Amino acid sequence: MDDFASALLVAAVRRALAAEGIAVPAPQQVGALVPLAVKRWLLTDIAQNHGLLPLLRVGQFLSQLPPDPAISALTAAGTPFDLFERWSRLERFVHSRHRVVVRETSSTQLVAEHVARSGARPEPVEDVLILGVLTALMTTIGTRGVTVTLEPHHAVVFADGAFTVPEPGHGTALWRFAWSSLSSVTPAIPPVSGTDVASRARRLLAGNLHHSWALRELATKLGMSPRTLQRRLQADGGFTALLAATRADAAADLLMNTGHSLGVVGFASGYADQPHLTREFKRRTAMTPAAFRSAFTRRPAKQAGA
Repeated sequence: MDDFASALLVAAVRRALAAEGIAVPAPQQVGALVPLAVKRWLLTDIAQNHGLLPLLRVGQFLSQLPPDPAISALTAAGTPFDLFERWSRLERFVHSRHRVVVRETSSTQLVAEHVARSGARPEPVEDVLILGVLTALMTTIGTRGVTVTLEPHHAVVFADGAFTVPEPGHGTALWRFAWSSLSSVTPAIPPVSGTDVASRARRLLAGNLHHSWALRELATKLGMSPRTLQRRLQADGGFTALLAATRADAAADLLMNTGHSLGVVGFASGYADQPHLTREFKRRTAMTPAAFRSAFTRRPAKQAGA
């Protein structure tokens, strides 16, 4: 069976590169996944032509992606330890070939290693991509004073809110995360600007998910032509993709934070029926609604241990 990678991460890579004026082709996608070989080719090509820094910064662009259940689940973490547990569960559900394994914890530090379940170890480009995403997520959930080093040489790759490219020869798979304090309130991932068309469209869609939305009607409410709206939503996959993403994110919120039945979740999120919810949610996340709820229902935060 083919190995796959997360389409969400590949979409974040493309968004980060676009912000730097670098266009990359859209890869072949299988629901929430892309072939692993395609992801590796894309990351290697980026590193060869533009260096590792764009890959380290990818996580900072997650907030600019369309609503996504995986992002919602990860940013609901209350502590760095909770975040890494959630990441581990996500890797299992999407059948990732690679794993982030926590090797050591203390009250203000965590050491983790990026490893392969079998076969060849992750490439350095894959290491830095995941390292950058986890670092960005740590700051998003309210972790303050984050510093990240590559072990065992203590090479600093993140400090004072900025990334530094590791020097050649440094290992890239063993990471030490340290922080000064945790926020008492977990912030949600910040929304894009309120004047952004996609952001305004999402709010309108989310406000009435039961409605049979059409592109023309949404365009009218936003004061533009359907053609202009579709063009402005192109980065988010277009109108149909944005509506599907908004529904899935609403369902994810209900699955994580309420005890409502799947039927009620599907109804409240605007799906035709429970099978429609199950089919579409799995297509977007690679897991069923029931599996998502089991993995990401809020649990008491894990305390640091040895």
